[in-house]
Amino acid sequence: MNYIRYTGVYLAVAIFSALIVLALNAWADAGLGSSGQFLAPAMIAALLEGRSFVRSEARMPNPSEAWNFAVLATGLAVALNVALSFVAVALIPADSAQSVAPPGTRAFWLMLGVHAVIYLLSNRFFLGLGARNEETRRNREGS
Repeated sequence: MNYIRYTGVYLAVAIFSALIVLALNAWADAGLGSSGQFLAPAMIAALLEGRSFVRSEARMPNPSEAWNFAVLATGLAVALNVALSFVAVALIPADSAQSVAPPGTRAFWLMLGVHAVIYLLSNRFFLGLGARNEETRRNREGS
């Protein structure tokens, strides 16, 4: 598994989606955004890692490899989530921030714990989903 690629995809999706939400909020004077906004980048990054694994290894990851990836990717996702939260507070004016729980507060750490569990499960699920999709595509082309 390529954790640098996972990190790059996570950051790209997280930053791009945050910019879109900020732009829509400014344009439409809306209150879009949620704490779930940081879950989609991990899901997309894991899905792409599953596809890439099958392409490079020409096989499905075994359960041990998949769970090892899920644990390590969860650590990365949590670290990136914390870093992005603190960076957002520094860069985005307080009146336009849509923070469910301000970074560093008890609610923030509680939400981060919930996200960590969801990251673990979604990283494992979406890695497998990406791998299965790629394996199906390979079998279809080989037949």
